[in-house]
Amino acid sequence: MFNSIGNNFGAGQITFKDYQAENYVVLNSKFTFDPTNADYQACDQLEIYVPDLTIDRSALGGVFIRFVEDYHYSWGDSVYDGGTVLKSWIKDKNTIVIEKQPWFDQNGPLIIYIVTLYPQLNQGSDTIKSTMQRLTMTTEGNYLRFGYETFMVEFEHWVFIHLMFSGVTYAYREALWEVTMEQLPADITADVPICGGGNQMHPNCDGMAEAHIENKVLTSQRRVMGFFDTAHDPFVYAFLVRDNNDNTSE
Repeated sequence: MFNSIGNNFGAGQITFKDYQAENYVVLNSKFTFDPTNADYQACDQLEIYVPDLTIDRSALGGVFIRFVEDYHYSWGDSVYDGGTVLKSWIKDKNTIVIEKQPWFDQNGPLIIYIVTLYPQLNQGSDTIKSTMQRLTMTTEGNYLRFGYETFMVEFEHWVFIHLMFSGVTYAYREALWEVTMEQLPADITADVPICGGGNQMHPNCDGMAEAHIENKVLTSQRRVMGFFDTAHDPFVYAFLVRDNNDNTSE
């Protein structure tokens, strides 16, 4: 784990959970910033300055950006949180870059989730391999259902997960969800975005919710109104650093 040295968009200090190998790094972070601040308004791209990384330049990776929005009606509240994926890369051993998308600025404050693997650019090496394993997602009474594309790939210091939501019992649509991820290592703790679901108020993007993973349990309370709209299948896509990490190479 390490803290940023600075940034050019007024976000304050950013904390990272990390695993760093010779030819790639896995980084996890969640932070919020205000797009109305002067530093953000002046920058062309978001840059985070960090202590020396093990790689000095990376291929493109994806990070997630999300906003939170409620509408209050006489009959109750509606959630129209939204988000998208931004391009990100390691510019040099001390700089992480995230593309700037000004069309999101009006929805601030904005939340960024880095749950990303950055491979060294232009460096051949032996590929590390593991086995894709189906994740059994258990809820009381089976009220929440997941598609076949729900799996993980486990390594010693990090895990890749892909979850695909497929349905929920109607009585639980607005309830707190607690799902045991049977095969997931117990040493994963992270906030992850749940991408997808229609967004009536922001048709230029999908919905984006958030889940918390800890001790093999995924919990989620807040979700966009169109979470189970047809053709908006919600999913989670994340590279997650394990808490057993000692920053040595694979």
